[in-house]
Amino acid sequence: MNHHSTNQSVADNLSYEAFKQQLLADLHASFPENTRISIDSFSHNNRFSVDGLTILESGNNVSPTIYLEPYFKQYEQGISYPEITKQICEYYNEHRLTHSVDTSFFTCLEHVRPQIVYKLVNYDKNRELLEEIPHFTYLNLAIVFYYLVPDNSKGNASILIYNSHLAYWNISKDTLLLLAGQNTPQLLPWRFDSMTSLLFPTPDELPEINCQKTLDILDNQTLPMCILTNNRRFLGACCILYPNVLKEISKDLKDNLILLPSSIHEFIVVPASFTDNAQLLRDIVCEVNLTGVLPEEVLSDSLYHYERETDNVSLLLP
Repeated sequence: MNHHSTNQSVADNLSYEAFKQQLLADLHASFPENTRISIDSFSHNNRFSVDGLTILESGNNVSPTIYLEPYFKQYEQGISYPEITKQICEYYNEHRLTHSVDTSFFTCLEHVRPQIVYKLVNYDKNRELLEEIPHFTYLNLAIVFYYLVPDNSKGNASILIYNSHLAYWNISKDTLLLLAGQNTPQLLPWRFDSMTSLLFPTPDELPEINCQKTLDILDNQTLPMCILTNNRRFLGACCILYPNVLKEISKDLKDNLILLPSSIHEFIVVPASFTDNAQLLRDIVCEVNLTGVLPEEVLSDSLYHYERETDNVSLLLP
């Protein structure tokens, strides 16, 4: 595959639109003629619309979506255009499926039932999307549902579940919650790590999101902090919903809990008696959301409180 079809001087100082056009032209030149290559706008979590590149080779009906903004950011920071196209092609080759996927299975409830799971998103930032998808409110968040593609060696492929799917399957959203309530803790078991174990993780355990900013801010704090997420560190903030998880953690820590939403992937958990300054913690959450988390992965700027005696989560600082 020829990654250097573009002369570097041609690719200097491209605007974002020109960058996309140049990329399309070069990819068309690199792939066989009957490959379908397009850039489309995808509506994302938290009202974000993002540009995704899809490359459909002959005989395939599924392609990894490659989001272009991060690559363009690198380009603006001085990474050469040929290097960017090389990275994009490498990402595609690493994540492409080598066969077609039978999507008709999705119309049959029995096929999808074992892989229906839930996740937590911000309620206010997703109001428009929530009109189209089955959901339950949880404090100032929303529980929404998706299909976790099974045995997917290519990462965490998932399909969001819409109201139209419920009509196909002829089930209520209560049934959906019941299924997801059984499946999620089984398919994505929770894990609880101290922040220090995340400072020195084994390479394959490095979190997908950038925790460095959090760690820098928290470095001067003497708070014992732990991370609650799932075994994939993917959409793991919903582990606070798993039966008895917070109860077990608070029993171990012998304390009520303060829950800091680090992202849609995880919560940071602090024993409540260790902090007399909840506002400082909230400032940390806001700071991390602004600078350390992708906008579409922000869960909330709020702080939450878990009360052991009542086994209840409430909003501490909205």
